Amino acid sequence: MQKHEFAFRGPIRCGECGAMVTAEAKKKRLANGTVQRYVYYHCTKRRNPTCSQRSIEEGTVKEQVATLLETLEILPDFKDWGLARLKEMHKQEVKDREHIYGSQRRDYEACVQRIDGLVEMRANKEIDAVTFQEKQAKLLHEKAQLLALLKDTDRRIEKWLEVAEKGFNFADRAEYAFTHGSLEAKKEIFSQLGSNYVLKDGKLTISPDILLVAIKKLSNAVHPAMFKLEPQKQTVVAAQNSASMPLRTDWFRDLDSNQDIQVQNLKSYH
Repeated sequence: MQKHEFAFRGPIRCGECGAMVTAEAKKKRLANGTVQRYVYYHCTKRRNPTCSQRSIEEGTVKEQVATLLETLEILPDFKDWGLARLKEMHKQEVKDREHIYGSQRRDYEACVQRIDGLVEMRANKEIDAVTFQEKQAKLLHEKAQLLALLKDTDRRIEKWLEVAEKGFNFADRAEYAFTHGSLEAKKEIFSQLGSNYVLKDGKLTISPDILLVAIKKLSNAVHPAMFKLEPQKQTVVAAQNSASMPLRTDWFRDLDSNQDIQVQNLKSYH
């Protein structure tokens, strides 16, 4: 029996009953004698056998996904401009975080020393068992929190720019790769596009990744003339355009806080 591969089966749920949406391949013999293969997506109806949702042809799903990708697409010049700005900011971010990391390391080491001192006090019978257990529990909790901060800061120093760059590459090339790419490329792009895939009344809705939305928002806020200027002239023009500067500054900073989201899994489409 032939196994069929489906580009969009997996993350979609029915918007009426909440059941998963599955795919089904059908063949139809045309008037000229050739056999045409069609793929349809429909609710499994496992939650509600009387669900009224009808099937939708795969070509329609492709069109709707391509339309969403078009709304998130950015100009190549903006990608180059944005990544250049990010790399400039990243240099300063590394310096800032190294300072923060050093401070956190000192706090962690001080906490470890307090734990060691507490153990020594108990060994010398300077405090009773109940007091020791209470203080030890608090210090161990503090130690765990400080260690988590250390690991998080260290990881962010390494991943901040990488995550943002993947988002820019995806926004720049995903629509073309989806339209002209292989079945595997379509599956990857579709699965990485966002969350809350819902099919209802023949319409597929997806909540796009928030980082992709932020990239598009910034691209709309920056005038294309900026992309052609030398870096020093960009700074002058940007300073003159004070209305959009807070948005740009906040957005680039927000890339850091958003790096834990699904965009980390985006493939870079060059």
